[in-house]
Amino acid sequence: MRLLGPILLIILFFTSCGKEELVKNDGANFEGWYPRYNKYINDWLGEQVKAATESIKELETRSNEETDSETQKKLKDQIVEKTKELERFIARQDLGDYIAFFDLKNLPEDLSWEDGQAEPEIGDPDSKKGGAFRYFITSSPPTIRPFGPNSNNSFRGELYDNIEIGLINLHPQTGAIIPGVAKEWAIGADKKTVYFKLDSDAKYNDGVSVKAADFLWFVYIRASDNVVTPWFKQYLREQFARIAVYGEKEEGEKIVAVTLPEPKPKLPYFASIPPAASHFYKEYGPDYKERYQWRVPPTTAAYTVKDEDIVKGVSITLSRDKDWWAKDKKFYKYRFNTDKIRYTVVRDISKAWELFRAGEIDYFPISLPEYWYQKSEMQPVFDGYVERYTWYNQYPRIPWSLYLNSAKPPLDNLDVRLGINHATNWQKVIDVVFRGDAARLPGWTKGFGRLDNTEIAARPFSITKAKEYFTKAGYSKEGDDGILRDAAGNRLEVILSYSKIPVREKMMALLKEEARKAGVDFVLDGLDHTVVYKKEMAKEHQMVFSAWGFRPPYPRYYEYFHSNNAYDDKGNLKTDTNNVFSFKDDKMDQLAVAYRNATSEDELERTAHEMQQIIHDSGVYIPGYMTEFSRVACWRWLRWPDSDFTEFSPPKVYVPMESYVYWVDGGMKRETLEAKRSGGSFPEVQEVKSRYQIKAEVRKGKDE
Repeated sequence: MRLLGPILLIILFFTSCGKEELVKNDGANFEGWYPRYNKYINDWLGEQVKAATESIKELETRSNEETDSETQKKLKDQIVEKTKELERFIARQDLGDYIAFFDLKNLPEDLSWEDGQAEPEIGDPDSKKGGAFRYFITSSPPTIRPFGPNSNNSFRGELYDNIEIGLINLHPQTGAIIPGVAKEWAIGADKKTVYFKLDSDAKYNDGVSVKAADFLWFVYIRASDNVVTPWFKQYLREQFARIAVYGEKEEGEKIVAVTLPEPKPKLPYFASIPPAASHFYKEYGPDYKERYQWRVPPTTAAYTVKDEDIVKGVSITLSRDKDWWAKDKKFYKYRFNTDKIRYTVVRDISKAWELFRAGEIDYFPISLPEYWYQKSEMQPVFDGYVERYTWYNQYPRIPWSLYLNSAKPPLDNLDVRLGINHATNWQKVIDVVFRGDAARLPGWTKGFGRLDNTEIAARPFSITKAKEYFTKAGYSKEGDDGILRDAAGNRLEVILSYSKIPVREKMMALLKEEARKAGVDFVLDGLDHTVVYKKEMAKEHQMVFSAWGFRPPYPRYYEYFHSNNAYDDKGNLKTDTNNVFSFKDDKMDQLAVAYRNATSEDELERTAHEMQQIIHDSGVYIPGYMTEFSRVACWRWLRWPDSDFTEFSPPKVYVPMESYVYWVDGGMKRETLEAKRSGGSFPEVQEVKSRYQIKAEVRKGKDE
């Protein structure tokens, strides 16, 4: 469902800026580690205060000596921004230690606690527990670890992000904050601290109670150098000012207090972190990567994976904890209904379809035209055994697009990139491959309301404009093969990498054919999904067909476009970060930081619009396609809600199954299988769920 707080929601590879020296852990020694970590943070803050102070002095000197009024104004603006930065660091120093312990008597007395209970229920009271939901995945995960190398894989959501319960969650219907491991929360007088009152019922799915200190362990295990690729280190250091627990060593309520460096809209969401099962990580140390490679940590989720249910390369099965601590809690009691969720590895989509037709898979996405218009026109549908649904939602569209690596020639040339933008005929892909059922993505984001810059539209396919840019870049001579060449005779060609599945083969072949008309050769590089992903993370690609999904309520920029995630201090390319564009721009760096530090929706909107314009102008991202709906087919025993508070599936999830409001009706399954054997039938079901359909907007765009 992807509704946790930003720590788990951000499927990112945060990297550190500058050289960092953090003492390595000697196994699971939290008591010895956190004082060292506090010193590390305090020392880092001192360095930042010193650097900011010196920078302000230098800017003031330059401003006093400057005679040009426009330049002087820019310098004064920089002084203002640097002063704000300095004040943030000083305020953090005044807080004291990053990791702190307090007695309950030190808790502020005037807190106003909220519990989110006014929000509507989720799911259907008529849902039933039991049975197994059978689905498929196209590749086997390279690890089961929730963090560290290769953990950011396509199965991570199913195992952790979609099902785990953080301190709070977001309601999938309303987007409001609802309880998680914390039963209540309150915002401090500083408007930067959130106090979370832990639910005493909260347990991991191995039966061990959640402890307040487990939230500190979350920092411990992820900020450590033992992770090998500690992408959380920078984020935890820069985006959190203090994480404290109240009453850890005394009787009574247990409180976790998270302080951010500055106020934020929807503050509890940004302050929410998950616990880490300290008893599970008792062997945590320098060999973390190897020791925990295939060990599933206990979580607060309704499901877990038993060792025997991991059959590498074949299947992974999740089992529901029938004594799950939240099974009777509002917002959770009508969800997570099936006893088992079995994911079978089926690398060939056509084979997965045949398994679905045979009733060995319960659910299949049929948004692709060949499935909707052709393959799903089959007897099991006509006989009512399989039901079809078209479902509209409000979740932001996944941006399937082309990502250009600006560090790779000829893509290091802006004119080449802009020419390729105009040489890419996504509209023909939409018309031919998707039969007009998809729409062109306008830009970096779509579906975030006021945070979308509606003045931006994707560049249209234009042979004339493409060749104009290519000529400016020096590619003006057409070879016998129709491909442009520069003065040295070098062909204008770009390697296009993508996951090799039939529909993408068609898409990429069509893009290649159209691009040739503009004089550029897309060299097709179809690979296994995992190979494509590794190539992208290693920054070895030139152009890749990819999609990094954005989760509400706010899109992300820092990890994708800040230069810290592209180059180190020596100018060397950083790998294993989400800045797969190798993008570096001073203005973008400033805006990305400002966006992270924004304290209001207005500030978020302003900075987001400016960053989207820079992305558009840079040409490193070629918006692809999106659909406003999901089309799904399922065997009739897979049931969906039709209650006053949940119709089919909540609007703020991407595909229906991610809401976990479905259930398997055992009686209907037996009835269906008997009818199949005897030649019986049921009414055909094909429904459109349009309650949450959003009226399509028309982007204005600007002529170039």
